[in-house]
Amino acid sequence: MRLLKNEQSILFVSVLSILAIFLGGSTTVVNGYPMLLEVEEEDERCIRLNIPEDDDAHMVFLVIPSAEYSDEDEGGTPEWIKNYKSLESHFMGQMQEITKRRTKNEALIRKFPVKPPADVQASMDDFLKSFDGNMKTGVTVKLTNPKSTNSRSMDTYWFNPLVVNHIRRAIRTQKKDRESSPLEGYSACFANDYTELVHVVVDSVMVGEGPEYDDDEEASEDPTFQGHHLEPLAQQLSDSVRSAQTVINEMRYMERREARMRHTADSINKRVRNFSYISIVILLVVTYLQVTYLKRYFRKKKLL
Repeated sequence: MRLLKNEQSILFVSVLSILAIFLGGSTTVVNGYPMLLEVEEEDERCIRLNIPEDDDAHMVFLVIPSAEYSDEDEGGTPEWIKNYKSLESHFMGQMQEITKRRTKNEALIRKFPVKPPADVQASMDDFLKSFDGNMKTGVTVKLTNPKSTNSRSMDTYWFNPLVVNHIRRAIRTQKKDRESSPLEGYSACFANDYTELVHVVVDSVMVGEGPEYDDDEEASEDPTFQGHHLEPLAQQLSDSVRSAQTVINEMRYMERREARMRHTADSINKRVRNFSYISIVILLVVTYLQVTYLKRYFRKKKLL
């Protein structure tokens, strides 16, 4: 019976916490599952960053449309709303995945690691077809430093994550104050100038927490995938390739040189042969003339 009371108390506290997060005007971001905020048209909502002062944080923001869309009453239910559950589920999962993938500088990657499935892509295309190529959402993200007047405003784009690496650096906190200024009190505000209710998905990860795995598309930026531990072998392989290429070039040069010399030798042999033929002809002609001349000489002298 006592255990049942404890469970009821825990459940009551959890319910109060959830209500405080989603009903309060200001919320606190902690590392965990992505947070989904509803921002009314021509409205603004803010969250407060609460991260240990000896750490820093990366944050990811994503703006997706809400299923409560006004066109539903005008021309029937749009196709993208019919598949809204799968669309929302896909992007919530991708928001979790993107916080696990880092580059060599411990920064988050700036795009979703997995392409959307066909049904989600079709829903996205159906929603975006009325925007004439303009992907801006009308929702502005503003990060503010409580210890100074520094702030940073950024535009957002439909279905594209807005990744902010190193909050202190992003808000231009002075380098000498980065270690001493706690992140508690930093705020992120979302101003919605769009004409409809939108959902803003927010996720955060502390810099001190290592990634679970690195993204394949960022492998070229990650020393783990560059094979730095194989540098001697890679260098030897590169030298061997260059040496082999040099040998091949030498062999090709010798082949061309041999062909040229063979052509020259054939030409000389042909000339020598022709010269021999001409020499024999000349010798025969000279012999014939001499014999003829001698016969005529002896006949004239009546020696024959």
